[in-house]
Amino acid sequence: MKHPQHPSLQLVQACFPRHGDYRNGPRAIQGDIHNFVVDNNGIATIEAPTGTGKTASEYAFLRACQKLGYRHCFLITPNKTILTQIVNEGFEGVKVALGRNEHQCLYYEGEEHRADEVPCSMLKSCPHRVDQTTGETRAKGAVPCSYLLQKFEAMQGGVVVCTMAFYLFTHLFGKDSGESSALVIDEAHRIADVVRNCLSYEITDHHIEKSVELLQKIEASEAEPLKKFLFALRRIAKSKAKKDGVLLEAEEIKRLIAILDDIDANELLEKIEKAVRKRVIDPKKDRETLKHLELLVRDLRRYIRSFEFSLEADGRKPLNYTCAYYTQVKEGRQKVQHKLVVKCYYVAPLIKKLLPALHVSFSATIGDPEKFGYETGIRAPFLSLDSGFPVDHTRVYMPTDTPNLAMNARNKRDMTQVLRKVAKACKRLAKKGHRSLVVTISNVEREKFLMICLEEGVDAVSYGNGVTAKEVAQQFKDGQGQVLCGTAANYSEGVDLPKQIAPVIFFLRPGYPNPKDPGTIFEERRFGGQRWAIWNWRVMNQALQVRGRNIRRQSDMGVTIFVSQQFRRFLFPSLPKWLQKAYRNELTFEEALADAEKLLTV
Repeated sequence: MKHPQHPSLQLVQACFPRHGDYRNGPRAIQGDIHNFVVDNNGIATIEAPTGTGKTASEYAFLRACQKLGYRHCFLITPNKTILTQIVNEGFEGVKVALGRNEHQCLYYEGEEHRADEVPCSMLKSCPHRVDQTTGETRAKGAVPCSYLLQKFEAMQGGVVVCTMAFYLFTHLFGKDSGESSALVIDEAHRIADVVRNCLSYEITDHHIEKSVELLQKIEASEAEPLKKFLFALRRIAKSKAKKDGVLLEAEEIKRLIAILDDIDANELLEKIEKAVRKRVIDPKKDRETLKHLELLVRDLRRYIRSFEFSLEADGRKPLNYTCAYYTQVKEGRQKVQHKLVVKCYYVAPLIKKLLPALHVSFSATIGDPEKFGYETGIRAPFLSLDSGFPVDHTRVYMPTDTPNLAMNARNKRDMTQVLRKVAKACKRLAKKGHRSLVVTISNVEREKFLMICLEEGVDAVSYGNGVTAKEVAQQFKDGQGQVLCGTAANYSEGVDLPKQIAPVIFFLRPGYPNPKDPGTIFEERRFGGQRWAIWNWRVMNQALQVRGRNIRRQSDMGVTIFVSQQFRRFLFPSLPKWLQKAYRNELTFEEALADAEKLLTV
């Protein structure tokens, strides 16, 4: 049902928060956001640079929708880190919804298991289960499951902040009421990757083998086709014999589909639930295997559908891809030797399906709205805003004398030499009180840089040995180390280093895909020469995200040095117009360092 009303400018302005940094009301740039959203009836895509206060505008829009009677008003983010940042703003009346992995399961008394580690749907007798219609627990007076209670409360209305994954599974696979709703997508350039990851599957021989054993225990006939599937999986994966993964051929995929088609998921579910009720399957003793069975039953149709989309059909090219691995990966006490991975690729139609009547997307790095629309399915009136940030507080350096670090262009010693040059630069900067962030693409580069830092006497910190990327970033913020180092996967987004915590950033090279990766091969087959357009759009966005790690507020000062000559071809055109004034491409590496030191000591 479409809601007949759209928020007016007056209502959005009235809902704008009036505390802390927002006590003086919306700034001019926030007023531009409000006007654009209202003028386009609540459907817009907005590129808003860091520091524009877009979070307050996101909240004001949703709060206005709530006051108009829109029951479901969601603000979704890529991950918990960004979600926490939004919640810490202290906006009135905001509910928070976190995924299963953030909640402890109460069923297994005396044991600590996250809710995503247990076969929740199979535990019908769980006294803590919360009815999603009434909000009551199955057993009167029982402590409610925190995940299910939170899910129930989120669907009762109000402004809800949650992850993209939570929203996806609630609205795409859940029983959404269909009532009028409004959606704001924060960091919208990430949504395609988040949905791809959520809808991709790993099927290992270890999981299938344990499931077969459990089905044989309850004398379920489905054990036989599952054994056939296990045999086919091992045969296909072993024939590929590559740990990096190889794309499956059409005939191999068709064989897997034919085997799975012999399994009736509904009938199998009934048999498993009956075995659990009769304690033939012990939900505690058999927890891990039961969890895998739950996933198998729940995802069976999705497996088949995903396999089908990995094939050409009706003149269209494949929308997904399936690859096989032959590995020696430890999984608990077992070794997984064979694995199938089904990667969902073309997710734009699914994202489009998730969009309600009113939807506004925000990001600091949209770039080309056409490329953004192709990747995400989100096509709306587009506004790109200039930053109010004083451009003389920042520099973007593209040195003249650094090497091209592309795999097919660099010499054998280029990587080591340039990493040593960066390490020495970090040491020089540290002596003058300036700490640095170094972003690499691969873990091999990260580890090599850390080793060189040790040789050069640079106090570099990074994750590993049980310390997460998030934890070490916080330690760095608290004053530990002269240099924080990590891959772009961990530190191109999600880590904020304002107030000159790390006023200098070194970004080693752009993250073009590995030519041997199955996903790269799939995109080459699907797009041919046109693949470079989408690859360039991605690396441009990544470069802009890295540059923004140390510029978060109007008062911040920071510089970024892009090391590889690969950046020279696209870096300047990818910069927003206001930032192009900070671009320096005529200096050597040493001259760029000297210029940065001069800027940072003002």
